Amino acid sequence: MFSGLIRMLYIIQALVIGSVFLMIEAFNCSSNEKCHCVDFEGKYFANCNGLGLRSAPSFSDDVIGISLVNNDISEFPTSLPVGISYLDISKNSLREIRQNSLANYKFLRNLSVSENELKSIELGSLRKAGHLIHLDLSLNQELTIEVLVNISHDLKNSTSIRVLNLEYLQCTFGTSFIVKQYHIADLRHTFLEELNLASNRINSFEFGVFSMLPKTIKYLNVANNVLSYGYYLAEFGSLQNLVTLNISYQAFFHQVWVQTFVIRCNDTRDPCNSVKTDVVRNFTENPDTGEVMGIFSSFLQRPQNITIYIPPKMKVLYFHDNMYKLELQDFTLKSVDGPKLTHVHLQYNIIYSLTGPITGLSSVVHADLSNNFCSYISPKFFNDFQNMSFLDLSHNALGEIVENDVNGNMFRNLFKLKYLNLTRNRIVRLPDSIFRNLIHLKQLNLSYNSLSEFTIPINHMKELRWLDLSNNQISFLDQSTRDTLDILSRAKQIYVNLKANRLLCNCEHMDFVQWMRQSRNVNFVNFNEYTCSYMNSSRVSFSQIDRLLQQMEKRCTSYTFTIVFMTSLIIIILTATFSRILYRYRWKLRYMYYVAREKYRDNVQGSGVMGSESSYYFDAFVSYADKDRGFVIDLVKSLEKEHNLKLCIHHRDFIPGTGIADNITNAIHYSRRTVCIMTSPFLESYWCMFELNMARMEAIYSREGEHVLFLVVLEKNAMAKLPFSFIDLVESKSYLEFPENEDADESSAFRSKLGATLKSHDCEFRSLVTSSEQE
Repeated sequence: MFSGLIRMLYIIQALVIGSVFLMIEAFNCSSNEKCHCVDFEGKYFANCNGLGLRSAPSFSDDVIGISLVNNDISEFPTSLPVGISYLDISKNSLREIRQNSLANYKFLRNLSVSENELKSIELGSLRKAGHLIHLDLSLNQELTIEVLVNISHDLKNSTSIRVLNLEYLQCTFGTSFIVKQYHIADLRHTFLEELNLASNRINSFEFGVFSMLPKTIKYLNVANNVLSYGYYLAEFGSLQNLVTLNISYQAFFHQVWVQTFVIRCNDTRDPCNSVKTDVVRNFTENPDTGEVMGIFSSFLQRPQNITIYIPPKMKVLYFHDNMYKLELQDFTLKSVDGPKLTHVHLQYNIIYSLTGPITGLSSVVHADLSNNFCSYISPKFFNDFQNMSFLDLSHNALGEIVENDVNGNMFRNLFKLKYLNLTRNRIVRLPDSIFRNLIHLKQLNLSYNSLSEFTIPINHMKELRWLDLSNNQISFLDQSTRDTLDILSRAKQIYVNLKANRLLCNCEHMDFVQWMRQSRNVNFVNFNEYTCSYMNSSRVSFSQIDRLLQQMEKRCTSYTFTIVFMTSLIIIILTATFSRILYRYRWKLRYMYYVAREKYRDNVQGSGVMGSESSYYFDAFVSYADKDRGFVIDLVKSLEKEHNLKLCIHHRDFIPGTGIADNITNAIHYSRRTVCIMTSPFLESYWCMFELNMARMEAIYSREGEHVLFLVVLEKNAMAKLPFSFIDLVESKSYLEFPENEDADESSAFRSKLGATLKSHDCEFRSLVTSSEQE
């Protein structure tokens, strides 16, 4: 059921994109010809977006998906096809949903009435929508959260509902709101997985609300509210299947717009008392709920220790961009089956102190504590973060506490940490032991601080790949640090960023500048943008580093390095010359290597010496591109049958388990001739050109100039593309052209000529080639 819905949603999303209609055949499924219809497995999806409609047009009965987004519809359409399963009426002017609005749509699965002018949803409106999976009522600011009473009551018997989006049902400004038990009590009978209550000025949840939510809830979003602390925090542990919790943007600043004043907030709405009374009575009489409340009440009466029970399956917590000023003190997080929380997002808050210790976070691997005005971290705060691999502490004020951590206790338990960001923390100096246990660190970011030197030991960081020291006050890296970086970079590339520092280009630090220029595995990020203070205090760019070094050498050193320079130059020249020689004779060297290895194997295995006619296993090896396989197979079958030839082709005769190069050299070496089927794909294939070059080497060095290589030109323009090194084959006309037309006599004559050529000895081969030239 859900896979079908997902596919249906993809179709609707594609319909929204106007360019899609250019590629999709349009169908007439609506009384409005401007509506675009798409056929999906025999059913239709209609897109009537942005047509300025004041009422919904009529549709054929086989339409199951309708999008009426961005129109001016004020009355909920009640005459749509009864089999509809997807309906989107977002961005219209709907003011209410009555009891009979959805009465005919019993198969509706996805309903979106987001961003309308809804003021009420009558009780019973959703009762007959028993197949509803996704319901979106967001961005209806006059609806208020009180509508949740009617919605939950109508959906209480639904086994299909999975997603409920109630974001922004309250005005941005106004009195805060408390979610009561009666608002959501009936939802406990559903299998809801995602609940969005963001942007509703919610201040608190009545104790018992979270216990009444469905146990199937996986994603809960209460962001952009004004939540305060309360007893409801102790209930989070009752959400047994919750995976992601979003509590971000609490008490966040909102821009005041002119249109804000024209919205009727409807804050004084009177909730449906009849439903409320029944719900509260049912909840109070539920023995399971009373037991849960009793457990939490006894828990809250123990002031000596703060323990927060979190959902046993929760993995991600979003608690960022809040206007809370707080200190993370000593408390414990517990869950029934042990900790599962892996990602904690606490950035952009006002967490000024990390005192701790916070226990129960051993499963956390990603923690973002950036932009928090934090100035203190206790040595015991990270005691229970043994598995953390990502830690972002950037944009805080940790300079003083870092400088005073001479024993390296702050990060001592983060053995598995791989990424550490300390950008913009006003750090002036780093104690030697600050990172003493970060043995798996890969990225260290210390940019935008006030470091004048970087001398801490990093030789234990064997996995280090990125070191960002940009925008500090560093003038140079000492010899020990440079040696360590060189050692660490032997197994991998290391990227170092020293941009926007106060580098010095004087005699004392010339070896440092030379090291930067000459380092190969230590890559300096944005190197050409570096500048340094020259001897006369002027700023010099590293974009002309060679010229800068020459000037420094003239002033600071004698010419004793000339010998070293010339020696290096000679080595480079010799290396380049040797490389050119190797490149020029690369095919000969490769051929000699494979032949020598094959002869060695023959000697070891006691094979006979190659050279006599009887030692050839095949009359010819046929080299061709895979695109020409059909032609070659027909040709080989004909030659083998009509001329009693034994031919070798790679897809049939190569030995499995043997390297491709070995198979090729063996096939050429143990075949009397090599026939290359010349086509454009042949010349573009690496292995075909390998076979052509190996056959040429075989003719020159093993057959004493014997005509071994023979070309069959299947495409006329192929010979024009032949590399210049094979021009002698063209000039000697050692090739046979396949007839252009499909005449049977000419094809038969071609096969006869080729068969006779392959069956002949060398002298006969020469005469046949000559006769083919004359013809």
